[in-house]
Amino acid sequence: MKLPENVQNVMRNGHNVWVATTGEDGTPNIAIKGSGSLLDDENLFFADLFSKKTRANLLKNDSVAVAIYEPDDDVAVQVKGKASFVDSGPLFDKVSDTIAGLQAGLPPVKSVVKITVESVWDLSAGPNSGERIV
Repeated sequence: MKLPENVQNVMRNGHNVWVATTGEDGTPNIAIKGSGSLLDDENLFFADLFSKKTRANLLKNDSVAVAIYEPDDDVAVQVKGKASFVDSGPLFDKVSDTIAGLQAGLPPVKSVVKITVESVWDLSAGPNSGERIV
């Protein structure tokens, strides 16, 4: 499922995203990830740095929802998809190098969570709110 161009543009250079998962008992969890980014037109990713509940939930249930909000670009969407963990290879190395280069005292990247997009939903305030975009 291809992300809309305006969402790709917002995510291209990284952006805060809100990641929602569900625990084994059905308990919802949401966490903000400052490392959200675009992998390609069908996939997003974020670095797993502090993702205790998010990681535990995704290991049991790979369904995920990601909220992306950027009012300056008129983007307010929810992306639903499937998550997988990338623990080595070019994507892992790139994200690890980027995080290390920030010199912000962050821990090493445990893994990169790749999100394969299955659908995109409108989160804007207005008549199209809650409608499927793609």
